[in-house]
Amino acid sequence: MNATNLPHVIIVGAGFAGLEAARRLAGAPVSITLIDRRNHHLFQPLLYQVAIAGLLPSQIAYPVRTIFRRQKNLTFQLGEVTSVNLDEKYIKLNGSVIAYDYLILSVGGHTNFFGMDSLERDGFQIKDIETAVKTRNHLLSMFELASYEADAEKRKALLTFVIVGGGPTGVETAGALMELITHVMVKDYPNLNLKDARVILLEAGPHLINPYPDELRQATVRLLKRKGVDVRLNARMKDYNGQRVTLMDGETIETCTLIWTAGVKAAEIANELGMEQAAAGRVRVEPTLQLPGHPEAFVIGDAAFLVNGGGQPLPMLSTVAIQQG
Repeated sequence: MNATNLPHVIIVGAGFAGLEAARRLAGAPVSITLIDRRNHHLFQPLLYQVAIAGLLPSQIAYPVRTIFRRQKNLTFQLGEVTSVNLDEKYIKLNGSVIAYDYLILSVGGHTNFFGMDSLERDGFQIKDIETAVKTRNHLLSMFELASYEADAEKRKALLTFVIVGGGPTGVETAGALMELITHVMVKDYPNLNLKDARVILLEAGPHLINPYPDELRQATVRLLKRKGVDVRLNARMKDYNGQRVTLMDGETIETCTLIWTAGVKAAEIANELGMEQAAAGRVRVEPTLQLPGHPEAFVIGDAAFLVNGGGQPLPMLSTVAIQQG
């Protein structure tokens, strides 16, 4: 059987789930087209290290074509899928129509600002290389500005870093940023009193890293506090205008830096499928990850909504995505 007669599998998204699915099909009698709007796979769990200048972008991004160089049944295409027709079994990519026999949507998610336009405009995020580098450059500039700011209150605001969201990214960013200040910046800025520097982690709920066991959650709080992070639970943010964070209880925090890690929603293409969606726009799938009524189509990774044996939604984590792939 030649390649033209093989079943055509389209995988949309070269994240953890998409990559794993493509690898598992390496020996299968299928023709695979892997599509992503970027030509590299990004190791997202370490993006926070780029944001705090601990790693270079090239250390966590790897070319997709290089990854699959030896996989003969796979072709990579750079582009963004704009629509999916589940009934006719085709996708639209860069204006072209590509038919499939099987479709695997591993489209991931993007930052959810919950309609707060000011937060999206004035805050920072750590979702891809571009936003991580932007965050890194801003953080480093705050120390430069603080080093020659004569006004004590303005200097305090420059050296106050607020991170919203007590999930893995928020926790790791807060801890790493505090280490950057206490181990690196104190040496780079010997004339700057970095005792004024504050890292504040805000979490709207009663726990950090909620999907994890309680023992680990408590240990995480203790560790962050030992590092010097100001951990505030049940602290819900109301607004941020680029200079001041306002909490729901009326408290304000003067700061030039807010890093938002509190919300993720499924990629926009999930809204175009016409399928039932759960919280954060995630698509409800069968236990097999197939779309109801479309057994040839799968949604995996962050965009898929599936509950565990206890009835709880599977979290949007890379470990879950890899298992689903």
